[in-house]
Amino acid sequence: MNFLDQKVLLTIAVGCIAVAVGWLLAQGTVLAKEWWNIRKLRRGLLDELEDIKEQMRHVERIYARKLQVHSLRGIEPSASVAIHNMFFRQYFKDVFSHLNRKQRLSYQLIHASVDAFNKQNEKFYDFTAELFKKRDSKDKPADDGDVKVWGDQVIALYKNVMVVLWHIEFHLRNKHGPPYEFMGPTHETYVKFEEDLDQEVKRIIEGAKNIKRENFEKFYDEGLFKKKP
Repeated sequence: MNFLDQKVLLTIAVGCIAVAVGWLLAQGTVLAKEWWNIRKLRRGLLDELEDIKEQMRHVERIYARKLQVHSLRGIEPSASVAIHNMFFRQYFKDVFSHLNRKQRLSYQLIHASVDAFNKQNEKFYDFTAELFKKRDSKDKPADDGDVKVWGDQVIALYKNVMVVLWHIEFHLRNKHGPPYEFMGPTHETYVKFEEDLDQEVKRIIEGAKNIKRENFEKFYDEGLFKKKP
């Protein structure tokens, strides 16, 4: 092989190596970009859970107040706003295969519970509006049957809020794989939570019986905005 042939072969080899290196760098860039995008999506799902948790804490207070109103045999013509989970709806499919099975099940359980709450909350608002439409007078006492049905719905909604919060907090404590299992430690903890929740509802209702009804007419209570010493 003469010098010219060797030079041609060397040029071809260098060209092939350059192409291969360029391809590898391009693939590395694509993989790095994909890894970064998936990381952002995973982070986004967790950030949204934190946001929903914060919103649910406000809803918890709204329905705790309604439990107090129910305790005084009243009906309050309002409901909380819906809780949105737009990030999950839009991006969960893109990150689905990059989550383990426990994470996927947990996310789907939480967001299905949020959707169920929103539907029940909307029906509750419509039901309450209908109750007030049929009243002859604003000062007329509510019908006992209406009070009971309204109160039962308030109790159910309050419990739903607390269940969503339980699942969110459980997920956030176990981000890498929420250990859901039937008849295991997690199930035992959840059953105990439900028992405690029933007692909490009773405590709120019983504790409200000594509250004056006129206190619920106040839109602003200065004491709520003062920091405790």
